Amino acid sequence: MKKLLSLLMIICFTSGQSYSISIFGIPAADVEQTIHASGKIEFTSQNRGIFDLFWPAKNIYSASYDLNSFALKSWSKTIKQGEFKQRVSGEIDFLGYLVYDDKTMIKIPQDIYTIFTLLAMVQSRPYHTLDTKWFDFEHEGQLGKARFVWADTSNTWNGKDSVMCDHYRLDINIENEKNKLDNRSDYFMEEILADGMVKELWVSRKKTKKIIKATLKTKWFPLSATINE
Repeated sequence: MKKLLSLLMIICFTSGQSYSISIFGIPAADVEQTIHASGKIEFTSQNRGIFDLFWPAKNIYSASYDLNSFALKSWSKTIKQGEFKQRVSGEIDFLGYLVYDDKTMIKIPQDIYTIFTLLAMVQSRPYHTLDTKWFDFEHEGQLGKARFVWADTSNTWNGKDSVMCDHYRLDINIENEKNKLDNRSDYFMEEILADGMVKELWVSRKKTKKIIKATLKTKWFPLSATINE
C-alpha cells in the first residue's frame, strides 16, 4: 500500500515533457523536462544521430526554487560532453550567499533567478505579470538581470495541433563577471549568453502551461526545440 501511495504521489505531483532539438531541421538532441510541485525543475539532454556520433553528450541540470517567488534555493549540473566532464552545485545559505561546492561564496540579492528557475516561472505565471520585468540573474557566478518581453499571442504547432501561446523574447544582461566559476562550461550554459543570441519561447495559455517551442538564433545557425505530444 505504501508503494502504491508513493507512486500515486509521483504521478500527481510531477509534470514531465519531452522535446526534440534540431539544427537546420536536423535532429540533434532529446531533452526531458520534469517540474515537481515541491519546487524543483530538472532537465536531461542527450545528443542523437550524427551529433551524438561526433559530439556525444549527456547533461543533467536541476534547480530548486521558492514556490511563490520562483527565486533560487539551489541548483546543480552534471556534464558529460565527450572527454569534457564537469560537476557543479550551488546552494544559498542563511547569510544570503550562493555557495558553490563549499568554497566559492557569492553575495547575491535577496531574490535571485537562474535560467532554470525562469523557465519554471514562465510555465506558471500569466504574461502580464512577467512582461518587461527585470529579475536579478545569476549564471555560474556571473550576476546580471534577465527579463521576458511579451511579443504577442499566436497559434503554434505542437506536432499534432495548433496551440494558443504567449510568445516571449528572453533578454539576459550580465553585469558582473568577476566571480565566474570556470573558463569552460557546457554548450548550453555557454551559448545562452552568446553575443547576438536571440532567445524566444512560445508558452501555451491553457493550463497546465507548457513550453511548446523555443528557439535560439545566432548569425551562424538556428536551434529549435519542439515539444513531443
